Amino acid sequence: MNLILAAVPIFILLIFVELAVSHYRKAGVYRLNDAVASMSTGMISQTMGFATRFVSFLGYTALWAVLPHGEVTMSPLMWVVAFVLYDFCYYWSHRAQHTINVLWGIHVVHHQSEEYNLTTALRQPFNGFIIGSVFYLPMLFIGFPPEVIVTVGSLNLIYQYWVHTRLINTLGWMELVFVTPMNHRVHHAINDPYIDRNFGGVFILWDRMLGTYQAELADEPCAYGVRKALHSWNPFFANAQVHWQLAKDSWHAERWWDKVRIWFMPTGWRPADVNARYPLPRCLPDTQQKYNPPIPGALSIAVLAIHVFLVLVMVTFQLMVPVNNFTPALVHFIPLGAGLWLNGRLLEGRPDAVLHSSVFWGLCALIPWWYEGWLLPPMGSSAAFLFTAFLILFSARQKAVGAANVVSSKSESS
Repeated sequence: MNLILAAVPIFILLIFVELAVSHYRKAGVYRLNDAVASMSTGMISQTMGFATRFVSFLGYTALWAVLPHGEVTMSPLMWVVAFVLYDFCYYWSHRAQHTINVLWGIHVVHHQSEEYNLTTALRQPFNGFIIGSVFYLPMLFIGFPPEVIVTVGSLNLIYQYWVHTRLINTLGWMELVFVTPMNHRVHHAINDPYIDRNFGGVFILWDRMLGTYQAELADEPCAYGVRKALHSWNPFFANAQVHWQLAKDSWHAERWWDKVRIWFMPTGWRPADVNARYPLPRCLPDTQQKYNPPIPGALSIAVLAIHVFLVLVMVTFQLMVPVNNFTPALVHFIPLGAGLWLNGRLLEGRPDAVLHSSVFWGLCALIPWWYEGWLLPPMGSSAAFLFTAFLILFSARQKAVGAANVVSSKSESS
């Protein structure tokens, strides 16, 4: 059973609760573009990660079969020990991802949001399995079966969801033992006192024991994001941002040794010659300008409606599409992956985004009739895709009508 997928309805319900509380308190913790972008990276992670987690499980199973390992007795206590030990391994995995360039390039996705709310928790990379699994191998050798490791890993991730909120302050004694909203806000902040602190997933004890704990300071309000701002709503570029920069820096470096070691140096390290010739802007709390390109209200509503539709597509994909069969998985992924990418372009206000999005959804209406292995009702799928194209065109028309009315009003007043 995919515990993450089963938790999705609860995740969505809690987002609505947080939205309502934020509106009531006038806290302003949500922006549509940022929230949609965060959820989009999570949806890409879930659909592509569905297969990669399966690869991880197969890897654990293969090692379990061929390597010597202990044997633990299945019992309630065993599950508790596995849960605690997993979080200790998670601490070291998380800490490594913050301190080594190539690993930061994977984890950075989770930190790119310049807001901090429950949708931020959904910002996950789709390629984290590449390095994450390595840190949990000690559990395998001790004797915890692969299914136990995967299950407690899902529970660990589910726990981390609720701590991504600004609406809960301190929680008394819980701050001493568990990761809470207060101490995890610190982890996401770009302020100097907060950088590379609080790596635990469930237990903050590891940070307190190993010298990486930092409480939120009353005179240092958290500023969120990353110091090299993403400035994009593209979920695919979000996953490639740091690795693309590392590749360019490696290419520009004059020394061969620098070309190689840049990938494994501490986070943010660049060769001196590259840094001098190609300086990068740095986002600091006192100079942060949040990425927030304006788009018309009608188009915002259309993007939100399409995003809700794509959430349903994602759930259907995970429930029905056989990810171990490449062709149907790819064909069914096309509307989801490209749809999320095009939604990002609409939110960025790209001049060609409306045309490209409308044409794309019109072409998607043909897929169920062109591909014999389409798993959903062809008529319903085509109608949904055509309605999506209509929604984008209608919102663009509303924008044009609104602009024309503004011009007309100005002409009459003059």
